[in-house]
Amino acid sequence: MTDLGAVPSSSSKTLLVLGSTGKLGRLLRACLATSPELLADWQVVWGGRKADTGVDWVYSEGPPPKADAVLALWGVVPGKGDLADNITLAHRAVEIAQVSGAARVLHCSSSAVYGPAREATEGGALAPVNAYGVAKIEMEQSLFSDDSGQSPEPKSAVLRLANVVGADSLFRAIQSGLPVTLDAFDIGQSPIRSYATATVIWYAVAGLLTANALPGIVNVAASNPVAMHELLEAAECPFVWRPAPETAVAEVSMSMARLRRLTGQTLVVPPQEMIAEWRRLTEAPA
Repeated sequence: MTDLGAVPSSSSKTLLVLGSTGKLGRLLRACLATSPELLADWQVVWGGRKADTGVDWVYSEGPPPKADAVLALWGVVPGKGDLADNITLAHRAVEIAQVSGAARVLHCSSSAVYGPAREATEGGALAPVNAYGVAKIEMEQSLFSDDSGQSPEPKSAVLRLANVVGADSLFRAIQSGLPVTLDAFDIGQSPIRSYATATVIWYAVAGLLTANALPGIVNVAASNPVAMHELLEAAECPFVWRPAPETAVAEVSMSMARLRRLTGQTLVVPPQEMIAEWRRLTEAPA
């Protein structure tokens, strides 16, 4: 990684992670196994729907363990169920946090809430172009809709995750071994996206766990947006161009100013390092 220092340590506490057997969960498990200093002095309890390698707690087998914070990775993605269930899962995470005694619960949202955007900020306009983005907005709003005037417990924060290196459709295409077809825009560029590595996500989580004041929403990605062809070149993956259709989105990038303040790091990760980390984690046991 580039310009990433050590995460400030906290007192020994427990983080309960929900959804640890999904694609993102497995990447984060592998990352923390190889770099435990990313979450210094925190014990992690991995939760899953069923017993699996590395799973410490199965949802159906009794109450959750005691925890100081909960990280909810679970969610419904397009084609994998009813997107409205994202609201149900978010509130279930809050309920689990309450039972476990956790003071904070971190939820995963998506850059899809922004739609086409350049350097989108957490307080900026939301213009999703698909049902997934709409569903994530509705999930976020449901978490912060308490108008009773009382401070809810536990406190919730939302991580708006960028495309995750190793977990989005581009990486499925890379793993297929076939040439990837890329949209070419009039500016002579492939689609530009903010990308988050597993390491950057852990820096965001660590920052939220130790922050004195918990921000409601934080964009999570490397500071530098990346053109997709740059990732393919770094992976030595062949690709071919096609004219971008009218429905194609040229750029979805997010401002990382809030995340940089939270972590105290620049979080710059060149494409070559993104690919190197992904390959390293894919080969590592979760």
